[in-house]
Amino acid sequence: MKNLYKIIITLLLVCAFSSCDDFGDTNLDPGRPGGENVSLVAITPTMQTQTHRNIVSSAGRMAGIFMQQFIGFDAQQVAFTQYAVDEGTLANFWEFGLYTGSLRDCQDIITRAEKQGDAPHTAALAKIYMAANLGITTNIWGDIPYSQAFKGTENLSPSYDSQEDIYNSIQNLLDEAIADFEKADAIGPLGNLVKADWIATAHALKARFYMQLTKRDPEAATKALGELEKTLKSNDESPIFNFENTPNGGNPLALFGVQRPNTLIIDPFFANLMNEDPRKEKYMTPNVDGDQLFFENSNANLFWAQFESPSPLISFWEVKFLEAEALALTGGDATDALKKAIEANMEYLGISSGDIDTYKATITTADIETIIIEKYKAMYGSNPIQAWNDYRRTGYPAITANAQGANGSNPSGVVPRRFLYPDSERLSNTASYKAAIAAQGGHLLDVDMWAFKD
Repeated sequence: MKNLYKIIITLLLVCAFSSCDDFGDTNLDPGRPGGENVSLVAITPTMQTQTHRNIVSSAGRMAGIFMQQFIGFDAQQVAFTQYAVDEGTLANFWEFGLYTGSLRDCQDIITRAEKQGDAPHTAALAKIYMAANLGITTNIWGDIPYSQAFKGTENLSPSYDSQEDIYNSIQNLLDEAIADFEKADAIGPLGNLVKADWIATAHALKARFYMQLTKRDPEAATKALGELEKTLKSNDESPIFNFENTPNGGNPLALFGVQRPNTLIIDPFFANLMNEDPRKEKYMTPNVDGDQLFFENSNANLFWAQFESPSPLISFWEVKFLEAEALALTGGDATDALKKAIEANMEYLGISSGDIDTYKATITTADIETIIIEKYKAMYGSNPIQAWNDYRRTGYPAITANAQGANGSNPSGVVPRRFLYPDSERLSNTASYKAAIAAQGGHLLDVDMWAFKD
């Protein structure tokens, strides 16, 4: 499945990205196909591309800052490091990345495919991506519009679904996707679908979202283990999206390095944690002052900071980390799963077998803290939002909040627990916005969302 998206990339004429913004004019869709008769094939690449940008663009960088993988060195990134985050910080991400971006396209594909009646695999793919995007959205904000969203002029003020309902919707979407893949479909969404791998991906995502609820559901780990029996078995089966090797269509982390050089660097906490880890040189490189950079022009060794750097929807190494944690929580031996997770990540990055074996030999325990810290290191560059989720669930790694992090939006000064809803919701969807805030106990960065409350 690692080459699944090569055909998609050839179709990205509908996805010309701005060179100076995560979203820019792309999400205004001047070239997006329209009309009832537009081919599903023409919409699918746009939806997938925006989803993978969502994983590692502005929200991903912010999560990386909160989790001290990155630190602001100059300009706005310094303020973000000090938790100076307001209603506008992710406003474009909410509007263009999600609600008029990938979420809308997912719903469009699902509606069209089900109306046609002969494209169940296309519908299934969109349901998987809808689940992933809803996960991103609820992980960032908690309660969000979904069941009443995407109705156009029929409902311009959608209510917010509770986070508990969103998690239920995610699991239902993934169940529906699995069932849709069992139906006959001669073509599939782009003609190169590996059905078994997508079914395995749906089970992997089900396990991810079960494990996100370990604070709410005492059976979460057991449920996750049930899904993990039917999921990805190798890196080759992982759903990997390949960005274009261009200054316009490239991986957002690399684009940020080009567009805003050295405003964001590697946090010393993370740099020190990676000492004696063979992945360190794949993640960062020192400058003349000794600071560690995540991006450097012409440095092809930095795995996650190339225009063509890949983006997993969910990776095999994440699957093994989920298995390790679930085993540890249910009284099983997590050592083998943990070592396989580390091995899978290192192999994907191109670490030598000798270095992998040497590092694995240092793993002498597989308790929750060790598992989550190793996962934190492995998720760098591919999905920092998941590292933030794990921290809010488990408290690991035990990072120290920024000493200057207390402000009007974050009065307690803790590592932020959520983002503020964008001001567009306050101004144009006021009643629903106020109801969501009241239901969640406030509108501050230090207010825990339902999934992660103690």
